[in-house]
Amino acid sequence: MRLAFVFILFVLSGCATRSVDTGGQVSYEEREQRWQANQKRLNRLQTWQMTGRLNLKVPDRSGTMSVDWRQQSDRYKLFLDGPFGASIARISGDHQGVSVTASDETRYGPSPELLLYSLTGWQFPVSHLRFWIKGLPAPGGDARITLNDLGYPEKIKQAGWDIVYQQYGLGKGQRLPTRLVVSKGDVRLSLVVNNWQF
Repeated sequence: MRLAFVFILFVLSGCATRSVDTGGQVSYEEREQRWQANQKRLNRLQTWQMTGRLNLKVPDRSGTMSVDWRQQSDRYKLFLDGPFGASIARISGDHQGVSVTASDETRYGPSPELLLYSLTGWQFPVSHLRFWIKGLPAPGGDARITLNDLGYPEKIKQAGWDIVYQQYGLGKGQRLPTRLVVSKGDVRLSLVVNNWQF
């Protein structure tokens, strides 16, 4: 199984309880108000494009590639490239299923989670990533959130995963993550965003 083929499945793309860090100069109430406003704004962002670099580390394997991720509501397309722009994979999906084309072979599955599990035996909440990447908890599951003074997550704990936001950027009036790490045990996914478009 090629690392690249496994890796692309990780990037396919509620009821949250908040555990808010109360240290610093901003009160709990003010952080909470800012967070409520930020959630509303980020939830309205349904169509976007992100380009950047992804690094995946799993037991005995690691790899880095560039990503161009285009999201329109629940429809998405991902273009993953290796060194010198060599195409690694093309992924597309929606609520009906997902297809992955790599090395002149296309595979289909009802969901990215099931396709990944059938290929590798790994369980990974890949559909959550389109929310986590924006700085939101995924809907439908409890999350513990630590906020910064601006009312954005510094860390989300959800579905047994830790999402750590290392840096945010501001462009076109939107503040979005530009560096984050998703990890659980010995699996670690790092993302550096070069550009957001809306």
